[in-house]
Amino acid sequence: MIPDKKSVQSLIEECLVQLREDLALPVLDKFSPETTLLGAGSDLDSMAIVHLIADLEGRLFDAYNLTWILADERALSRTRSPFRTVGDLTSFIIEAIPEA
Repeated sequence: MIPDKKSVQSLIEECLVQLREDLALPVLDKFSPETTLLGAGSDLDSMAIVHLIADLEGRLFDAYNLTWILADERALSRTRSPFRTVGDLTSFIIEAIPEA
């Protein structure tokens, strides 16, 4: 099964809900592709992003039985980080679908 944007965004939202609960951060009223993850406008620090990525990689494996490595050279060498917004991360995950 190949992930679509809606299912990937849903997994990201699940991870964010859990992360915000674990870190005792305020719950977000609404998630959208524009929801900021990294940088100005986000209350997540770099360690929170690391936890988000690790949780998301696990959930992606559980859902699709494929192993994503999200913090790799492709992600870190980009001019615009794929971790800036939910939409950026969703697009990056779809673009980086590993081969079975």
